[in-house]
Amino acid sequence: MSDEFESGEPRDPREEAFLNALHQRKVIADAIKAGTLSCLPGEDGYADTQPAVNLVNGTFYHGTNLLYLKAHQKDNGYSTAEYLTAAQIDKARQDNPEIFIRKGEKGVSLYVSEKNEETGEWGEKQIRLFNVAQTHKPNDLKIWAEQKQEEKLQEKLEYLRTQYGSRYELPEAKPKEPGPEVACSSTDPVKYLGQYLAAVSMGGQYKVSQEQASEFSQKMVDTMYEKMRDKKTNEFVFGRTGEPVSNPFKLSEISREASVFCKEVIRDIRMDARKQGNPEHKLDQQQSRGHSM
Repeated sequence: MSDEFESGEPRDPREEAFLNALHQRKVIADAIKAGTLSCLPGEDGYADTQPAVNLVNGTFYHGTNLLYLKAHQKDNGYSTAEYLTAAQIDKARQDNPEIFIRKGEKGVSLYVSEKNEETGEWGEKQIRLFNVAQTHKPNDLKIWAEQKQEEKLQEKLEYLRTQYGSRYELPEAKPKEPGPEVACSSTDPVKYLGQYLAAVSMGGQYKVSQEQASEFSQKMVDTMYEKMRDKKTNEFVFGRTGEPVSNPFKLSEISREASVFCKEVIRDIRMDARKQGNPEHKLDQQQSRGHSM
């Protein structure tokens, strides 16, 4: 959701969440219609599995938020899905006054899970993100973000040395190898997205036929706009216009279930790789979970 939704008087958090869900659903539905949603294949038969990431803390966005940010990237022609919060950009500007959000640029709002340090409970928090391309001096911003990550690593090293001795060194980072090729085996929205998320998480590829993509797209839209039913009577819920209403949070439900299935797919890929004695990046996951259409 862009900044235009955040102006004026503060909204009730429940209303804000509802409007955010409506907006995300529309963006993703439009991307499906245009054939540009990141989980849909390009001309080469492979989906876009480049992750959406926070440049400063390295967080990889998942589920609906991944699809939403990738749609934002593609709609605006940005070369990467590298994002920062407005607060992170403000901190960078304190160190370098030439780093700032360009005039007229609008961010996107996401709801992310965050742990309350006092209560230990997890809750939803709204954040506002900007693509690195929306800033002045983006290359300087990337350098600043790398410096912050190095500082975090140094803090981690200093802490570990208090635990394991002054000679302790962090393990050297291993070169990242290509992930597995995951072949789509189901057009069910949860399973299709779960396999896609697994490919993204493992740095692999997601291979999909145009027929599979077409079937998934139709099922996904139908599910996202599924009419609500009363839990007690199983009757449709009608809105003020007298028409049955759909549940905008259905997309979040699909995303949560897909994230669970994603873990199962990753587990199966690794188990098969161990059984075959093959590196994960050479495993073709054609026999992954979710064979039913």
